[in-house]
Amino acid sequence: MRDKSGHFKKGNKEGFITNRPKALKALVGIRLTPQDKEALKNVPDWQERIREYIQVLIRNDGE
Repeated sequence: MRDKSGHFKKGNKEGFITNRPKALKALVGIRLTPQDKEALKNVPDWQERIREYIQVLIRNDGE
């Protein structure tokens, strides 16, 4: 359900629901060159691939 201004009300049934075991809530920032940023955007499924690689880094090098 939406309020008068068009925003979703808390606890509504129309909101986004993830099919992941854990919701993605934390943000990580990284600085890139503008050229690398544009090239990255052209890689298919780049965001999910980076998430997978982060898990590999944590598994191999994390504490």
